[in-house]
Amino acid sequence: MLIRRFVALALCVALLPAHAQVLPDLGDASDAVLSDKQEKTIGNRVMREVRIDPAFVDDPEISDYVKSLGNRLLGAADPPRRPIEFFVVQDDAINAFALIGGHIGIHTGLILLTRDEAELAGVMAHEIAHILQRHQSRLYQGQGKYQLASLAALALAIIASRGSSSQSSAVTEAAITGASAIMMQGQLDYTREHEREADRIGLTILERAGYDPRGMVSFFERMLRANRLNEFKGAPSYLRTHPLTVERIADMQGRVERMAPRLVPDSFEYRLARAKLRALSGSAPAQITYFRSQIAERTVVRPREEVYGLAIALKRAREFAEAEKELNTIRTGENAHPAFEWLAAQLQAEQGRRDAAVETYRAALKSYPGYRGLVYGLAELLVDSGRTREALALLDEKVRDDPEDAKLYELQSRAYAATGNRLGQHRAQAEAYFRRGNLAAAVDQLELATKVRGSDYYELSMTEARLRELRSQLRLEREAEKALKLG
Repeated sequence: MLIRRFVALALCVALLPAHAQVLPDLGDASDAVLSDKQEKTIGNRVMREVRIDPAFVDDPEISDYVKSLGNRLLGAADPPRRPIEFFVVQDDAINAFALIGGHIGIHTGLILLTRDEAELAGVMAHEIAHILQRHQSRLYQGQGKYQLASLAALALAIIASRGSSSQSSAVTEAAITGASAIMMQGQLDYTREHEREADRIGLTILERAGYDPRGMVSFFERMLRANRLNEFKGAPSYLRTHPLTVERIADMQGRVERMAPRLVPDSFEYRLARAKLRALSGSAPAQITYFRSQIAERTVVRPREEVYGLAIALKRAREFAEAEKELNTIRTGENAHPAFEWLAAQLQAEQGRRDAAVETYRAALKSYPGYRGLVYGLAELLVDSGRTREALALLDEKVRDDPEDAKLYELQSRAYAATGNRLGQHRAQAEAYFRRGNLAAAVDQLELATKVRGSDYYELSMTEARLRELRSQLRLEREAEKALKLG
């Protein structure tokens, strides 16, 4: 198995379709060999696998921050702008990757390595450039026929090469089996040119978005220097898939020198996200020690993010009362933040004070009605407490506000199941699957819903209409997959 994993990793590096293997600028993006619809089909297949991996970070605080940062950068790009999904993977490896179909993944290890927000924004801007230039699609220019299975397997190889994923063994085998044989040298010939293109476009995006473009250069410089000095255990994953050279660094430095310097403070959300990720990594006792030492060094003002991280680490260690005591020091006045209220309610619930937790959630939602952590936390607590009617009322309201939030439908499905409403349960789960790109599973759920006996005629009619709609979309998706397989 070890040899097979090694071979799989070598194959991943040689055949990587997203950010690593690159071509010269071929002009307009419409010259790419894959259509938008084909890329989306491949991307949806890959992301279905990614989202069920336990390493996929579904924490709304972390994911919303990364999405917000990514969308700010994307908004600074030249039109036409392509929609991109940003997500986080729980992995200590220093890596980030772009997937075909418009998806960018960031490892938690890379976020923790960055020294400031401009460095993180620089990495993300570089990945955005790869997608905007359709480098993944252009990889197959001139390769002749290609198959959906091959493209999806190659993209999934990026996830498999992380090594810590519970599904990595199965995915690497799929990559070996499904990936078509593409000449290694033919890929490497294009690497430097495409990486330089992503550097150039990424720096422009970074500057237009209001970040210091030196952040991108400083991060890459540090990566290259650390790799040479063997400060990492082996080559960082990011360097394996984004080969760095002295020439690339020099070219970036030259471009940055012509840009106006910026002094942009880190956002509080960046500091909170890093603190939370650190508190959730490693052992809880080690993180408690770390945060206490960080706080002790600040004799005048205790940094809110460090206190927040300490409270999370204490919660992990099940020291709930102590965690609540620390958290309460930063919850009042100008220090208020929805993340603090979310954690406060969780701590109250963990200590058996469920009614107090519900009140904390409801009070916080009055001030921060769109904060997803508060919504999810309250809905879950209400369902677990048997207050399903209240949960459904809350979820109905929030679904109207944000009808594209898959998690809301999943919670709705749980609440309906608790009340014995099987039609509602299957319908809500279908909508969740649909928004996660799994049309086949959505259709299956709706078919189950139509078979529930004694259903309300009006509800059943709406379910059947939605089933016809999704069946039609599934048929189109399968036709796109068939075209790729025959292409």
